[in-house]
Amino acid sequence: MFSGNPAMAKKSQKTSIKSIVRAPQQDRSRQTVEAILESAVQILETEGLDGFKVAALAERSGYGVGTLYQYFENIDAVMMALVELESERQRQTLLAEFSDAAARGKKQTTRDLVDMMVGAFSQRRAAHRAIIEWVLSRRDVRMIEGRNTFLGQMLASVSLRTQGLTMQRLLNPTEMFVLSRSFLGALRTAIWNDDPDTTSPQFAQAMADLVDGYMYMVAKREPGIAEKKTDATDH
Repeated sequence: MFSGNPAMAKKSQKTSIKSIVRAPQQDRSRQTVEAILESAVQILETEGLDGFKVAALAERSGYGVGTLYQYFENIDAVMMALVELESERQRQTLLAEFSDAAARGKKQTTRDLVDMMVGAFSQRRAAHRAIIEWVLSRRDVRMIEGRNTFLGQMLASVSLRTQGLTMQRLLNPTEMFVLSRSFLGALRTAIWNDDPDTTSPQFAQAMADLVDGYMYMVAKREPGIAEKKTDATDH
C-alpha cells in the first residue's frame, strides 16, 4: 500500500476527483477526499515534498492508512489529485467570476482574467511550488497539463473581446498548446522561483500583454478579419 512507485497511479476508486467534488450525492466521499487533500496541502505548505510522507498525511488528516488507500493507490496519486482539484477549482472560480460580471453588465478584460489567475496561484505559494516541482518531474503529468483547453479558450475569447477582434473559429490544437503553455509556464515559473515581482501590477500587465499579443497575431492572419468599430476595453 502507498508504494513509492513514481509512476502516476490510478485511484482505486473508479471516479475521478472532479466527479467526487462535483457530485452532491457523494457527500461523505467528497468530504473525506477534501479533508485528505487539505491536509496534503498543509504538509506541502510547511514541509514541502521532503516532508510529504504517508505517515505524515495519515497523522495530519486523522485518517488511517487503510482509509487513505480506499481513495488513493499511492502518494503520487494524492499529488495527481491535487493537480486535478486545483485545475477544477480554478475553472469553477473563473466561470463564477465571469458569470457574476456578466450579470452585472461588467465586461471582463484579459487583465481581469490574469489578475484572477495570479491571485489563485499567489495563495499558499509554498504548496504551489511543491506541486509545480512534482509536475515538472513527471512527463506523463506534463503531457496532461499541456492539454488545458478550457483555459486556452477562455484566454482566447476574453482577449479577442478585449481588443475588439473577432474570429470565426476556435483555436486549433497547436495554437491552444502554445497559448495555454506559455501563459501557465510563465506564471508557474515565477511562482516556482518565488519571484516577488509576481504580485506586482507590472507582472500582471506583462502576462496580459503576452496573451493579447499572441491573439492579435492569430486573429490578424484570419481571412476577412474584422475589427469592431466599437471601443475595445482598455487594459
